[in-house]
Parts: sequence; structure tokens; C-alpha cells
Amino acid sequence: MKRMPVLVLILTLAGCTNFPELEGSESRAVKTAPYPKLLPLPNVLGAPADPVSEASAVEQDLTARSEALAKKAEALQNAQID
Repeated sequence: MKRMPVLVLILTLAGCTNFPELEGSESRAVKTAPYPKLLPLPNVLGAPADPVSEASAVEQDLTARSEALAKKAEALQNAQID
């Protein structure tokens, strides 16, 4: 609660700040530049991914990782502790 008056003071002082005017600060080249050409979104993103082939790739990856973890777990359980 002791910080509340300090916060109010800082916010009050920030409201009194003079911000520079932006009007007129851009160059003539910026003012006369043509509007950028808009492109259709599908052309930018490319062809959509095939969910079936993508799912099979993910499934193969997860299966391989699962088998590797199972082998690792089996090796840890069969390890001799001295």
C-alpha cells in the first residue's frame, strides 16, 4: 500500500509529458510512395499440408521414440547395481 502514492505520482507526471508531433516528420518519398501490393494469402502460405501423410509421419516418429524409451527403460531395470 505504501507504493500506491508513488505509482499515482509517476502516472500523473507521465501524463504531463510533451510528446513530439509526428505530422510533417516523414519525408516526401514516404508521402508519395505507392501503397504496397497485396498478395492473396494462399499464394503466400503455399500449398496446404496433407493431414493424412502428416499424421502418419508423426505416428512413425512417436512409435520410434516410444520403442527407444521402452528399450532404455528395460536396460535400466535390468542394470546391476553394486
